[in-house]
Amino acid sequence: MKYIFKNKFYIFIVSIVDFLGNIIFLPFKIFKKKAPGNIANILVIRLDHIGDVIFSTPIPQNLRAHYRGAKVTFLVGSWAKEIIINNPYVDEVICYDAPWFKRSKGGRFKILKFIRLAAELRRHNYDIGFDLRGDLRHILLMFLGGVKFRVSYGITGGGFMLHKRCVYREGTHSLEHNLDMLRETGVAVKDKDIYIYSSAKDKASVKDFLTRSGISENDTIAVVHPFAGSISKNWLDQRFAQLLMILHKDYDTKAVLVGSEKDKTPIGNIIKASQAPMLNAAGALSLGGLLELINKSKIFIGVDSGPSHIAALHDKPSVILYSGTNSPDEWGPLSKEAVVIQKEIPCKGCQRLNCRDNICMDLISVDDVIEAVEKVIKR
Repeated sequence: MKYIFKNKFYIFIVSIVDFLGNIIFLPFKIFKKKAPGNIANILVIRLDHIGDVIFSTPIPQNLRAHYRGAKVTFLVGSWAKEIIINNPYVDEVICYDAPWFKRSKGGRFKILKFIRLAAELRRHNYDIGFDLRGDLRHILLMFLGGVKFRVSYGITGGGFMLHKRCVYREGTHSLEHNLDMLRETGVAVKDKDIYIYSSAKDKASVKDFLTRSGISENDTIAVVHPFAGSISKNWLDQRFAQLLMILHKDYDTKAVLVGSEKDKTPIGNIIKASQAPMLNAAGALSLGGLLELINKSKIFIGVDSGPSHIAALHDKPSVILYSGTNSPDEWGPLSKEAVVIQKEIPCKGCQRLNCRDNICMDLISVDDVIEAVEKVIKR
């Protein structure tokens, strides 16, 4: 069995778990279980980050087209709830903030909370469940939750608890990983479109926000997202400040900087250093509101994060600054209007969330970004 871990200790531990699990579960696998013929209740698990959930948005409409009349429930982190909540193909959203995906401090695993969640899932009596990530903990959750037919990848262990262990194609984009799981279960993929449904409230709040900030829809709005959830994906603050000054002076843009509430102060520092009139919208918008703001903008500039994928949804001209942490081939925005800047370095694909040197981002110059901006403008 091949695991996606790079840490040899993790591989060793999971190998032992899988070895023992396969022995224990062997009597139950002598007769291979088939997917239920009459599926009325479906669970989809996507507990990771905003970008990951965005790439799962084509899943519900394909499930509903195949299993007509079935109820589709999504299990997501609260930080990604707004991506799914207005989706007309999703009947119910359950939130669980998995501590292994929390980016804030204090995310400790509480076993009683995990068991209560499993008990809640068991009460729903799901006919089939898809863990789109292939995570041992999510597979265990499906098992404890009594999901009758469990589908996932076995790339982090726990494959012995699955009824359908899908083939994981390395180097494939995250969207295709999600769709592969449907294909291998016999679900026809008729729609690959990624979409977030914003509400009328989101549209009204953004219009009001821009009006109060003195920005009209005729202004050249640039949405800038300078901070990702991982430090290793961030560019240098002083270079963002230089970029903003150039955008204001040479391109007559009104930049709106977006981020979470915790980004408000560092974004304020960037704006102050830029000496340009920019708007700090950190923590001021919902995800649906962010989508509406990006729709009203002329260009999006940001680091590898959820907002960059939101910008790609409607082919918004975008410039994305990529660290060496991940490969754009697997996690990049799916848009012809996006220009990705990533430097070739020996440690590319390191998957480090906190890098001391961060040379991959240090190598990206302001001139590199301006050149990319020119490219998307010419398009």
